[in-house]
Amino acid sequence: MRNQFVLACLTISLFTAFTTQHSIRSNGNPSATAETFREPVYTPLPLGAIKPKGWLLNQLQIMRNGTTGHLDEVYDKVKKDNGWLGGKGDGWEETPYWLDGAVPLAYLLEDKTLQEKVLKYINWTLLHQRPSGYFGPITKAEWEQGAQITPETCGQGEDWWPKMVMLKVMQQYYSATGDGRVIKFMTHYFNYQRQALQKCPVKHPFSAVLISSH
Repeated sequence: MRNQFVLACLTISLFTAFTTQHSIRSNGNPSATAETFREPVYTPLPLGAIKPKGWLLNQLQIMRNGTTGHLDEVYDKVKKDNGWLGGKGDGWEETPYWLDGAVPLAYLLEDKTLQEKVLKYINWTLLHQRPSGYFGPITKAEWEQGAQITPETCGQGEDWWPKMVMLKVMQQYYSATGDGRVIKFMTHYFNYQRQALQKCPVKHPFSAVLISSH
């Protein structure tokens, strides 16, 4: 029960931050959508609103020229048959964690090459969301049995945790671009998650520890 509560809190926090950012992009200012909603004291700035210069710009360029900009070329687990591109390779957290750094880096530097690289993963994820709202790499049950993952068959899906990291990637991408596909994608997934948690609660010890610590 505690783990379900923690995941629910994390989900609500992420969704609240996402919808607040959407309000800012749509209206210029955050706006109350319900009587219980209180306008935040500070207005979050979209990714890219502040341009790096000097020492910071140089550090970001070093990251871009180093592993952060090229992990998919040098790290076999991400490089080979990546699950976040439809393959049977990495379908866990490594790729989302890399993207969590590479996406803001690409847009802060306005680097078209790096943007194109990270967009491959973002576009695949957006375009391959299941009808139920589930998303992520194709699961073993889908590969081998042609399973359809729904809230009722959520046990055939994979662990909750990597998706939480990928949702943060999507939030950063939306903050930088305002791509409206992300709104539909997140809403669809959160509806799936709300229903699926009743049948498939958080029970993987590793996920429980990570979610509790974020």
